[in-house]
Order: sequence, then structure tokens, then C-alpha cells
Amino acid sequence: MASSLRSIAILGLGLLTPLALATCGGDDNGDPPIEPPTTGTIAVTVRADGDLQSGVTVNLFASGSSTVTETQTTSSNGVATFSDLDEGTWDVEVDPPEGFDLDAGEDARKSATVTAGGIATASFDLVDTFEGQEITAGDNLAFSQPNLTISAGTAVRWINGGSMLHTVTPDGHSEWSSADLPTNGSTFTHTFNTPGTYDYFCTPHAPGMSGTVTVTS
Repeated sequence: MASSLRSIAILGLGLLTPLALATCGGDDNGDPPIEPPTTGTIAVTVRADGDLQSGVTVNLFASGSSTVTETQTTSSNGVATFSDLDEGTWDVEVDPPEGFDLDAGEDARKSATVTAGGIATASFDLVDTFEGQEITAGDNLAFSQPNLTISAGTAVRWINGGSMLHTVTPDGHSEWSSADLPTNGSTFTHTFNTPGTYDYFCTPHAPGMSGTVTVTS
């Protein structure tokens, strides 16, 4: 009887051992293995007179190339981000908006080296050289100077002073094309050379948010 029990116990161990080995053999739960990153990111920061500047165009190039690979615009935090880039050296170039220039000694194009899983950085400093009239589009759904009178040859710059999307859209004329002010600090500039009356509005907030520029000779 004891011999028979020992045989059953040995047989049972023989049956359980492969199962135990399969259970303890690893942490394979069906998920694919985690692959290491193979690409990286470049974050470009743009400041104007020391303040983070949104709405600035930044172009990406392969190192030494003259062909634009990708274009991004700085967000409300003044940063343009290029993602999923192969490892190696890339060039980034800032395109200052109208009314802004590169700061003294600043280069318009810089290099950044991308590593897998890393974030390379570059920064540009601009100076505000605008001379003209400025109109702020605010989150109170109004333009700061809704009825502006200027002389011919004067530039007007609209700036987004809030957090909402605004536009500067011509109303009944084609003096300029509709311009977006997507984020805080975004600007649009137009120089008025021809006397006349130029109405405009904000598309998302019309008809209440509108304005007029009157140009005299």
C-alpha cells in the first residue's frame, strides 16, 4: 500500500513539474517587449525683449540643407516642438514676424543634435522694432481701439491679449486677408497706404467684436 502511494506521489510530481516550470519560467503575459526609443525631439524657444513669444514661425532643416523639412509655430509658451526626429544634427531657423528683428549678435539659424529618447534645445532672441498703432483683441470680446484713425503709411498691429482664438477679418474690402490670432501674444501687422475706411471683425465673436480703421491722407 505504501509503495503504491509513493508511486502516485512520484507520478503526481512528474505531472505537476512541467506546469510549475511553465508558471515560473518568466513574466510573459502576452505583452510585446518594450522597444527602446529610436527618435528624439527638438524644442525651440523664442523670446522677444525677454518675453516668451507665441505665433513665431520656426523651420526645420536637415543639417546644411536649404530645403525645409518641417515648419512649426511657437505656442503660447513660446516653444515650437519638432518630434520623432532621427538621431543626428538638424538645423532650426526662426522667421521673425513683421515688426520684430533678431537681437544684436543673434543668428537666424542654429544647429541641434538629436539623441534617441532625448530633447535637444535651441533658443532665439528677438527685439520689437514696431512703430505704429497697436490694437489688442481681448477676452472681453472687444478690440482695444475699435475706432482708430491714422495717417496713410501707418502700420497697425493687432495682438491677442487673451487666451481665446481671435481673427482680424476684413468686412467688405480686400485690403488684407483674414488673419488668425490663435494664442496669447500672436500678432498680425498691416501697413495702410491708401486713404479710406476699413471695417473688420473677429469671426468667432461677430457681430459684437468688430472695429474700423479710418485712413486719412
